[in-house]
Amino acid sequence: MDREIKRISDLFSNLCGTVAKLEAEEVLRESSNDISVTEIHTLTAIGTGRPRTMTHVANILDISVSTLTTSVNRLVKKGYVERLRDENDRRIVKIHLTERGTLAVKAHDDFLERLISGAMAQIPQENREVLMSAMDNIDNFLTDMSSMAYVRSDEFRLEPIRLGEHVLPIPIVQAAMSIGVAGSRLASAVAIEGGLGLVGTTEIGYRHPQYREKPLTVNLETVETEIRLARETVEKAGGKGLIGAGIMWSNPHAGEYVKAAVKGGAQVIVTSAGIPKELPRYCSDRKVALVPTISSKRVASAITKTWTQKYNRTPDGFIFQGPFAAGLLGFKESELEVAQSDRYRTISQIKAELSKMENCPLIAGGGVYTKKDAEMVYRYGADGILMGTRFVTTEECDASDEYKKLYLNCTADDVTIIRSPMKTLARVMRNTFADSLCESGREDYDIIGAVKRGVEGDYDGGLVFCSANADRIDKIDTVADVFWEFTSS
Repeated sequence: MDREIKRISDLFSNLCGTVAKLEAEEVLRESSNDISVTEIHTLTAIGTGRPRTMTHVANILDISVSTLTTSVNRLVKKGYVERLRDENDRRIVKIHLTERGTLAVKAHDDFLERLISGAMAQIPQENREVLMSAMDNIDNFLTDMSSMAYVRSDEFRLEPIRLGEHVLPIPIVQAAMSIGVAGSRLASAVAIEGGLGLVGTTEIGYRHPQYREKPLTVNLETVETEIRLARETVEKAGGKGLIGAGIMWSNPHAGEYVKAAVKGGAQVIVTSAGIPKELPRYCSDRKVALVPTISSKRVASAITKTWTQKYNRTPDGFIFQGPFAAGLLGFKESELEVAQSDRYRTISQIKAELSKMENCPLIAGGGVYTKKDAEMVYRYGADGILMGTRFVTTEECDASDEYKKLYLNCTADDVTIIRSPMKTLARVMRNTFADSLCESGREDYDIIGAVKRGVEGDYDGGLVFCSANADRIDKIDTVADVFWEFTSS
């Protein structure tokens, strides 16, 4: 071993060992020998603020709820912790520190403050910023190393996954392409093959004769009708897959769409275009799996933290829609290049974050077109795959034949990036309208209306979402063809 590296290694080992020893001695001195360092850490995670759910505390400690339960049972007996019923929902049990627990945490915090203040006093003021920067860099490196532990070397295989209380036999998810592109026909065909078929809910009722008079009412009724029809079709065919709804969280009526989808029998709710921190508020039925679409580990963590605190619930899975996807990308212009180069690293980081929960699979999409593409995202931690563009050119897709021909005729030069009113980028096919947006950099336009024009047949004056791989499409498949390609050995 290199001499410098050996010295650093010894310093790390000595620091960790000395701090652990000092901490153990302090806990022994302050706690009358009836509590361990591990239990002190549990008390610190529970915190001195408002009561927390078991799920929330388990996530903070990176342990399972069952492991935490054992520890909490001991702490309750020792008088450090008490269990409380939630005032708004008596079914929810929360935990809180007693006066004795609060004193123990305060004593431990005081010890850490003395220890760290004393250590920092050994460093000249002008060198402290350098130390903090170096520690940040080391922490980021170790975090990346930890996430890369989820890189797989085993053979690619799409194994069944659990989404809440449901089993998805083949973890292939068809994207919720809206405005009638992904309706009951496509979603049911995907579910019959064993996958998750999503009904795209945005402006789904635009063909209805009363749409112009009462668009929201018609859309909500159509969501319910399409999902119910898809469920019935799957059941008649003996399909084992699932039917869900894709809902844009940026829609001011997103909560009403969730309720309509659940009423129609949706087994899964997938959200996109926003951070759905309030989603469980609109769906308390735990038989319905809730799966947010995210762009980073940070967003996954924020959603999980909010849900555990407010609703005693964790997401049933996450979808990572990467930078090569169709439509709204979730990345700003300054972020896209880095997002593209860090795609697989981001998948691994998200997988590391989700591993803290007992069952929270990761589905990766955006640029997944062939089995080889699926193998790559699987290698870096994905448990399933999401595809949109690939399902547009299937016989069962609800879009018109003319719309599908746009994809058949698409070349690499026909795919471009525009700015969206959401302040993020979107990937679309080039036409007169898209080119004008590129040239002007405009963001002040109605993107949903533009996409609706494209679906309705205004192929030059509207927008047509497509992925970075749209130019690879050369034929019309069936949904069964697509599944066979990804599941055959």
